[in-house]
Amino acid sequence: MLDRQVDYESSHRSALGAEAPWADFRHALLVARRFVQIGIAVAAAVGQYCWIRWRLRGEPDASVRALGRTLVRLCTRLGATFIKVGQIVSSRSDLLPAAFVRELAALQDRVPPFPFATVRSIVERELGQPISVLFRDFTPEPVAAASVAQVHRAVWRETGEIVAVKVRRPDVLEKIQLDRAVLLFCARWLERMVPSLKLVSLQAQMSQFCDAVERQVHLRNEARNNQRFQTNFLGDPDIVFPRLISHACTDAVLVMEFIEGLREEELDHGPIDRSRVVAAGVRCVGKMIFEHGFVHADLHPGNLRFQPPGRIALLDLGLVGELTAEDRRITAATLLALVQGDGRRVARLFYENAPYRAVVNYHDYEREMEQLVAELRGRDLASTEFSRDIAKIFDVLRRHRVQARGHMTMVNLALMTAEGLGKRLDPSLVLAEAALPYLIAGAQEVGREHT
Repeated sequence: MLDRQVDYESSHRSALGAEAPWADFRHALLVARRFVQIGIAVAAAVGQYCWIRWRLRGEPDASVRALGRTLVRLCTRLGATFIKVGQIVSSRSDLLPAAFVRELAALQDRVPPFPFATVRSIVERELGQPISVLFRDFTPEPVAAASVAQVHRAVWRETGEIVAVKVRRPDVLEKIQLDRAVLLFCARWLERMVPSLKLVSLQAQMSQFCDAVERQVHLRNEARNNQRFQTNFLGDPDIVFPRLISHACTDAVLVMEFIEGLREEELDHGPIDRSRVVAAGVRCVGKMIFEHGFVHADLHPGNLRFQPPGRIALLDLGLVGELTAEDRRITAATLLALVQGDGRRVARLFYENAPYRAVVNYHDYEREMEQLVAELRGRDLASTEFSRDIAKIFDVLRRHRVQARGHMTMVNLALMTAEGLGKRLDPSLVLAEAALPYLIAGAQEVGREHT
């Protein structure tokens, strides 16, 4: 079942009724309707929050919680694409108010589920047999419900083992494709209205994000990602992935090993070696970015389980990013130069590898980058925060009309989530220091290539 490739074009036609002669017109109507739905939902959420905040004036903590609840309702109402954005935001409890992040955590695996009757219909259609034949037991209530699918606990009749059955939401593909059309239209419009946004590749980044979310909807892609991650981390006892029952995996259903483990908020109640977990997490992200070029791009806390003594289980492998060898070398060299405080080299690497640049005065650009990197480096290594620092560097690039390579967004996201988790588990973590071996190894590859 895993060998069949997903035909995105045909799935797009099928989802939007492209077999009809008036498909383009119908698609335009559906996009327009979705645009209006999003606009109304956002306006209603803003109005609701303003009213709540007015009532709660003088109670800042309550206002923060209300904002979080408003965003959860908005993202849940709008569906998978927006839930994914909320999940990314929810991973930054080191930067955002704790009360706000706690509210957003509901988007990680507590999205309203769809009915069990629909689950039964999808599973039986995809696997070709009644649930009672396939499973010895099947729990109707999901153990997790997220943006793309929900997961049920069951007992696989063939072996008697406890399994997780992941079932895709019935309407998610069409919604994501419509969201893509709306978001790309908005990105193009914003780039026209604010020309400097072209330098951060807003439209290209939005397209990459939508591509990744759409690939996640096809669960057969997640199965292939799982197999690749299993191979990449073979022999690492502290990084694990759920084992698939491959002949029970289709585009809308995955059957896999049920991973038992603690959630992040439960770590104080289990025999977990936090320092070993943090080391495994840094090793995992470092290898993904700088060695494998194959990155889990959805590492929010809801997708992680922790097992004694210090193992990390990574779940929900549908959203990934790939880096070419050139991407990896440039990223390592740039981050190493940042950690070493070499602002001139940071400026040159971004400039030389920019897809587009229109710098008026290179000397001014280089001087400003040197000043920023010196300021960042002056705080000492322990104060370095990759995600924050890269955001400041991107601001310099935007002002001087230097476009960053598109893969930097994905790298920053992976580093951001790893840094956030690491600092929550071990406040003394210095990610720049822990990642240094990977940066040096990657930068050495650059040097070898240029000699």
